Amino acid sequence: MEKQVWAASREASNARFHRQDVHPYVLKHLTPFALMEKTVFVPLCGRSLDLVYFSQFADRVVGVEQAERVILQFFADNQLAYEKVGERYISNNLTIFCKDLFALTPEEVGEIDLVYDRASLVALPLPLRVGYLQKMEELTSPGTQYFLTTLEYAPEMDSAPYSIAPDEVYGYFPNYLIEHVESPEVPHHRLVRKLGLHYLKEHGFSMRKLHEATFASLVELSHRSFYEFS
Repeated sequence: MEKQVWAASREASNARFHRQDVHPYVLKHLTPFALMEKTVFVPLCGRSLDLVYFSQFADRVVGVEQAERVILQFFADNQLAYEKVGERYISNNLTIFCKDLFALTPEEVGEIDLVYDRASLVALPLPLRVGYLQKMEELTSPGTQYFLTTLEYAPEMDSAPYSIAPDEVYGYFPNYLIEHVESPEVPHHRLVRKLGLHYLKEHGFSMRKLHEATFASLVELSHRSFYEFS
């Protein structure tokens, strides 16, 4: 039930947080050369224009989005022809799965070279965040690159996008080599104006998976997150 409530809430907020351009961190850190011959996975992709950018330079791009309406809007907005094959919407080297991320399997996605997470971790309330991290462990292998952006702001909201500070990121990805590459304060961010925030930072992390997280570490994270959330 919690997943259904969250999914409905996220779909309603998609339009509010949709960017009209490719994210500047993508242009700076995920250059065409860095994407060559790569498979890029974009969880909770929405109708992000970053998908179009990735498809121009990467070998394969895979997104997952539960709301079919959002997927159809993405193809219409970008005037891209596609074919629907089961749960897949396919346009050349870009595939978007219309399904629950938590139900996606490694066999469906295939080998992933790079995960791009701009709006996934920050979209999830804490109990679902733990499940998301477990799912990403299942879908990725050692050596996988991971580019993550988070927002940190005050006062914190009890709704998406959630505030996630760097120390939390290090705790969520204990089996990753993490480089904190961006941390500017963004005083003119639309959330600052809309919500009257004291400050907002947009963090960027370039990470590489070193080894599989043990079951024990995931259980410990789950227990810690449960009590913190309570």
